[in-house]
Amino acid sequence: MFKKSIALKLTAGFVGIVLISMLVIGGLFIQMFRQYTFSSREQTMLDRARSIAEVIAENSQSSGQFGGFAGSMRFLDRMTEAKVWITDKQGNLSLMSGMGFGKGRGAGAGQGTGPGTGRGMGMRQGQPFNSEPLPQEAEKVIEGVLSGQESVSENFSSVYDEATLTVGVPIIDSDHQVIGSVLLHSPVTGITATVNKAVRILAVSLLGALVLALGLGVFYSLLFTRPLKAMNLTALEMTQGNYSVKTGVNREDELGQLGNSLDLLAGKLGYTINQLFQEKGKLKDIIGSISDGIVAFDMTLKPISVNSALSEIMNRPHPYLNEDIEKDLNDLKIEAQLTKVTEEKKTSQVLKDWLGKKLMFTLSPIVDNSGMVTGSVALVQDISKSERLEQLRRDFVANVSHEFRTPLTVIRGSLEAMVDGTVENSQEIKRYHQRMLSETRGLERLVGDLLELSRLQAGKIKMNKEKLYMPDLLEDVVRNFATIAGRKGIKVEYLTKQDIPAFEGDYDRLRQLLVIFLDNAVKYSPVNTTVTVATSLFDIKTLSIIIRDQGYGIAAEELPYIWDRFYKTDKSRNSGGTGLGLAIAKHLIELQDASVSVQSELERGTVVEIKLPLGNPKV
Repeated sequence: MFKKSIALKLTAGFVGIVLISMLVIGGLFIQMFRQYTFSSREQTMLDRARSIAEVIAENSQSSGQFGGFAGSMRFLDRMTEAKVWITDKQGNLSLMSGMGFGKGRGAGAGQGTGPGTGRGMGMRQGQPFNSEPLPQEAEKVIEGVLSGQESVSENFSSVYDEATLTVGVPIIDSDHQVIGSVLLHSPVTGITATVNKAVRILAVSLLGALVLALGLGVFYSLLFTRPLKAMNLTALEMTQGNYSVKTGVNREDELGQLGNSLDLLAGKLGYTINQLFQEKGKLKDIIGSISDGIVAFDMTLKPISVNSALSEIMNRPHPYLNEDIEKDLNDLKIEAQLTKVTEEKKTSQVLKDWLGKKLMFTLSPIVDNSGMVTGSVALVQDISKSERLEQLRRDFVANVSHEFRTPLTVIRGSLEAMVDGTVENSQEIKRYHQRMLSETRGLERLVGDLLELSRLQAGKIKMNKEKLYMPDLLEDVVRNFATIAGRKGIKVEYLTKQDIPAFEGDYDRLRQLLVIFLDNAVKYSPVNTTVTVATSLFDIKTLSIIIRDQGYGIAAEELPYIWDRFYKTDKSRNSGGTGLGLAIAKHLIELQDASVSVQSELERGTVVEIKLPLGNPKV
């Protein structure tokens, strides 16, 4: 972790830059110092060599011998601060600095008579005091000088343990002929020591600079990394959902700007996330309020989200687990359609049967902004009711057509018989007229019931409220039906156990309701049976009216459909009724804000209970 730290990288980079810079500058400085020292020394030695060459050229013997300068050679090394060699034009060493007095034979000036020894100054011919050979670099310089060119050679001498400089200047006579050479050979005194001292100074300076650079590097690294760490912690807090966090970086530089931008980003992101959550909540509420089921799938066709309405549509308990959803959808076999929808990016509809229901699946792909399909969604609609309503509409049209066609066929047949003269007997004609009248009255009742049902469904029926007494109403209805029932040997009785208070209601609508139920009870009861009407009062606010017969009864599976228009059981198909009575009764009960329940067993009879509130009826 530390190796990846930006503080370490900044410090190492800072120290590296200082180290490299110091080494380069120190190296250049030492090189420049050394070059300057050599150049300065070289120029000095060349000037002195030229001066010696000029003097020798002016005072040399015509034979090219330089013996006259032997006395001066001992001082030249001090004057020139270098060893001086003078060679002839063949390169042989003629004179060299440092030569002194000697004893020997030879020509000389002296005092005395006769042969004998004498004192005098002279030079040993061919035997100098210092006869050491020329250094190798001097020999190379001589070769260049004797060609008429000045020559310079730099080298390192193990004798002096120092860098040495050798310069050579040709001795040119008046005829511009090279008659010899002057060589100066000298160590560049102190350059090595100076360079070594400079290196030591450079090393000490470099060490100090490194320490300083290290300190500054750590300081500036921390100066840079502290706000970065603060911003990193801020970013981590943001990943945890804390968008109110601040970096706390108060600087005017780029890092401060970055910190301010991060603070602004946190604020904006927090606001945006809050808006997204609000929109998500709204969307969730909207989806939850939709009565249709919604299922979202991923690209593997696995359900990932559903709304609460789906469990009710699929007849499953809530919550509807994903495992159960996946199993039920597999049973419905819609995988192929979902795959096709995601491949073609087109919406498709599929109709499926499920537990006695008709379900319509509307399958749509989920497409992102780049046009890529990221999943699919299914809208599940229970169209059982709409299918049933459509079937009822078709049945209604068929039933109305049938109910109209039968009497119209009878009327038409009777008219054709009379028109064609098939019927001529007055008694037969009268019978045909009565049949036509009966069928016409049946049509009139059918049309009346249809109009009545239409007005009830449209809410166009107005209640005529008045104070009425229920026992009187029931006695009136029972008395009217007693005559009709008596013809079939059916007895109609009214039983009451307690006083019923008067209340506000619509006399005609209540009478119509009771007539419908009593008419059905009498019509579908066999001879020599009894139909009873009983009342009872519940908590002074609800009146219960029970109509009980001993008729043919209704099968349990047919009970939910007896309120439908034109619905007839097997026993009632030949009764001559329109099949609209109970449909009208249902709407009359709703109009009275009442409720009704029916219990029936085949061959045992039927019990109808009406619970009527004694408050204000529905208007």
